[in-house]
Amino acid sequence: MINMGVIGCGYWGPNLIRNINSSSKANLKWVCDLDEVKLSKIGSLYPNVKKTNNIDDLLNDPQIDAVAIATPVNTHYHIAKKCLNKY
Repeated sequence: MINMGVIGCGYWGPNLIRNINSSSKANLKWVCDLDEVKLSKIGSLYPNVKKTNNIDDLLNDPQIDAVAIATPVNTHYHIAKKCLNKY
């Protein structure tokens, strides 16, 4: 089973979160977003998933195997680079 995190709970994030959470081959461990309202909404739907507004919380979890990035396109490079440098 792959332990995953999702960064971004806006437009595409909830779809990725739902699909990863329902997969028999993945375990959704973390969701990350700067917007506390979006995190709260996701938290009410997925109470067993850890929530943070700090990407480092997610990336510092040694159990994370993969990350899905669902943020605005102009943020992808910085976030992807941070993820790749962590692993």
